[in-house]
Amino acid sequence: MIILKKKLVVFICLLLIVNVFAQEKTCIVIYHGEINKKYVDSFLKALERKDEVPMHIKQSVYETYQNALPEEFILNIKNGKSYYYNNPTLDPDEGYNIGSKASKSPYYTNNTNGEIIEMNPYLGNIIHKPLKWKVTSKTINIGGYKCYQAIASERLFSRRGFYYNRQVIAWFAPEIPLNFGPSNYSGLPGLILEVQRDKFTLTATIINLNPEEEVKIIKPKENSKIITEEESHALIGNLEEERKNNR
Repeated sequence: MIILKKKLVVFICLLLIVNVFAQEKTCIVIYHGEINKKYVDSFLKALERKDEVPMHIKQSVYETYQNALPEEFILNIKNGKSYYYNNPTLDPDEGYNIGSKASKSPYYTNNTNGEIIEMNPYLGNIIHKPLKWKVTSKTINIGGYKCYQAIASERLFSRRGFYYNRQVIAWFAPEIPLNFGPSNYSGLPGLILEVQRDKFTLTATIINLNPEEEVKIIKPKENSKIITEEESHALIGNLEEERKNNR
């Protein structure tokens, strides 16, 4: 019990130091997003077993997943705030790319007031609850930085109308005391350099500390409506119902 309390105190102290440091630093991080092979194999095997799906559709889906191209995401950090977005310039000129299966919605994070806001083009501005991370003793090297593992359980909502949990693993670098990361993954005592989910992996490929170029932070417009995650789930349910009725 005493050891656990000491670890908690150290973790809180690291977060406080990171918060102070983050107020004065700018950074641009580029992430490589890729769909996980294990997920693709599992999805396609399940598709093969569905006798009701015509063979030509199975073949089309198979080719789409096998030919998925990586995506690029950018994280801008400035004065205790961040803006994360997908770089559309890497989208293929022809054909459909299923990409990494990671969310393409932009995210605005403000460490001062704890806001994590997804700017969803279909549902509006959604405020997210911070994840509860558990830091482990496992470490790996990413881009020359020693990164520590943190694990959280993410509660997600299916278009079919039910909730489910998925494990998310983050690897953060205490050497870079900026408690930001891609999407809604933040709040650790160090910059998150990799996120592993069941469907995709996001890995930092370029870390530009204190760049000479302007670091732009885009946030929701003043007085724009912000909804909760639960309210967004209700909207998803309504949109799915409309889609079924319009078939």
